Amino acid sequence: MSLSLNSGPALAIASDGAFAFPAEASQRFTVTVTSPAAGQTCTVSNATGASAQTDVDTVRVHCSSTSYAVRGTVSGLAAGQQLTLTNNGADPVVVAANGAYAFAVRVAQNGGYAVAVASQPAGQTCTVRNATGAGVLADITDVAVLCASTSHRVGGSAAGLAAGASVTLLNNGADATVLSNNGTYAFAARVADQASYSVTVGTQPDGQTCTVSNARGDNVGADAGNVNVQCDAVTHTIGGTLSGLLANQQVTLFNNGADPLTLTANGAFQFETPIAAQSAYAVSQGAATSGVSCSLSNASGSNVTANVSNVGLSCSTSAVSFLYIPDYGNARVLGYRIDRATGVRTDLPGAPYAAGSNNRWLAMNPAQSFLYSANVGSSNVSAYTVDSTTGALTAVAGSPFASGAQPTAIEVSPDGRFAYTANSQSANVSGYSIDQTTGALTPLPGSPYAAGTIPTKIAITPNSRYLYVTNQNSNNLSAYSIDATTGALTELAGSPYALAGQPYGIGMHPSGDFVYPVVYQAKLHAFRIDPATGILTDTQPGGYGTSGSDWEWLSFTTNGAGTVGYVATNQGIRAYDINTTTGALAERSPFAHAGRYQHVTTNRAGSRLYAGDFHAIYTHILDINPTTGDLSPITGSPFSVGARPYNMVVVER
Repeated sequence: MSLSLNSGPALAIASDGAFAFPAEASQRFTVTVTSPAAGQTCTVSNATGASAQTDVDTVRVHCSSTSYAVRGTVSGLAAGQQLTLTNNGADPVVVAANGAYAFAVRVAQNGGYAVAVASQPAGQTCTVRNATGAGVLADITDVAVLCASTSHRVGGSAAGLAAGASVTLLNNGADATVLSNNGTYAFAARVADQASYSVTVGTQPDGQTCTVSNARGDNVGADAGNVNVQCDAVTHTIGGTLSGLLANQQVTLFNNGADPLTLTANGAFQFETPIAAQSAYAVSQGAATSGVSCSLSNASGSNVTANVSNVGLSCSTSAVSFLYIPDYGNARVLGYRIDRATGVRTDLPGAPYAAGSNNRWLAMNPAQSFLYSANVGSSNVSAYTVDSTTGALTAVAGSPFASGAQPTAIEVSPDGRFAYTANSQSANVSGYSIDQTTGALTPLPGSPYAAGTIPTKIAITPNSRYLYVTNQNSNNLSAYSIDATTGALTELAGSPYALAGQPYGIGMHPSGDFVYPVVYQAKLHAFRIDPATGILTDTQPGGYGTSGSDWEWLSFTTNGAGTVGYVATNQGIRAYDINTTTGALAERSPFAHAGRYQHVTTNRAGSRLYAGDFHAIYTHILDINPTTGDLSPITGSPFSVGARPYNMVVVER
């Protein structure tokens, strides 16, 4: 991989460990990835800042074959205005309307993010809430931007800074401000009315440590002048003890909103950066492995005069899955709660839930707050809100919403803004905008969009830029670009793409670099996606697989790292090793877990496979070995369900 400092010459990095740029930065710096490691996403944390007299050694780079999206919402933006957001000093996104947004570049597993406003709208100030994070283990969906015509100053005073020394402060992970003297200070960038601020130390002075007090404020309605900085050569460490974490789990802590510390084992822990004598500490929790819930004790203190070692972090693991299945013959959605530790399966409150006629496919938005059912028989879409605690569904006002003729599938864009149905009998795709508060659907301009004969399934790239539809009776794949503002579809040059038979399913690689149509006649295609155009290249014309008796290949998904793919077939689950550089497939031993499978999907982390057995009417839940990709059933698996699982939607708690 290679990095660049302030858009300068590339610095090649060949191995893990320390790195340093040969050129010095003139106060302000931005470190970006110019080329990632092959088959991996590389993310720079602490990528931007400033330093007047001190070397900067806090830049961190995480590379992983697993990556996650960063997105959120904008509110308060005036009509006709726009702003530009960046993540980690790069990947600019222009936002011209209120609602959801998403960055094109994903964040590596265990990497960090820092969303900032690069350009403000005319006459307004926009401020980012939940702007920074570290130890990322899932998609980030809550980076909210609030815009207002009224704004407030954030500042305070510095004390104890040695003569000739300097300290850099950040507000909401941005607006680097260098203090070279004691006394009052203020950030140049103001904070929008009713927004929040979070002040942290970006670069410490040589020989001293500076600590911020009153560092955070929410719903700001006036100037904040009490964000004070205490510097001292005498420091005290902050640490404690972690208990209750299980193998292969982790949790990230912060002190005073900064200095992230990722813990992977029980026992004593200590933050890397101490605090100044007579200052304060405030330990908070960040990202944790799915299902891990932790509580802190002795987490804060002030006027510290000695090392602190009694911060307690006690964790426990919940192992609950909410499982939703379309009941095709009975016009309803089935809902189950499965305790993965005990294997006990119970109905969700109020389940089953009424849907349209011959509902066959479900989809959920990334925030897991809305569920949608494509109803083949009634040619419409049922919409529901999802109770985050119980998993129960409640019909959205105005539901159902009209679609094209006989929609066999529905998918929601990864940025959560749009939904699309594949309308099998009208040879087109319907598009909708999603009300981010209610979940209601509104047809997009130009909808529906022409497709092939009997469009069946949909896949969307993780950056929500491109959409692909399998056309069952045309034996091909249609490709579209998605308008970032309106969600409207435009068919791409070269579309449609020929396939080796009738496509019944399609899967997207987690990197967004490859898409895999599944052909009923025992074939699997692997297409490379051009990131600039969305145009496809078939890595092996004619596809991968067999022919003849092993027909009914219906669904495809991958593990979280995108290194192993799984195909639902009428004789079991086939597994393929995936070359994460080229997308090419290499089949493993022919079958695993005998059964006639209709659908396979995973949890968000890609660490568990959910597989629907169409004839036995079971759902299998299988742990995915993080190293090998091999499958092993959890306690109680398989679980009987009340309908043939054409597909399923999973929420893990």
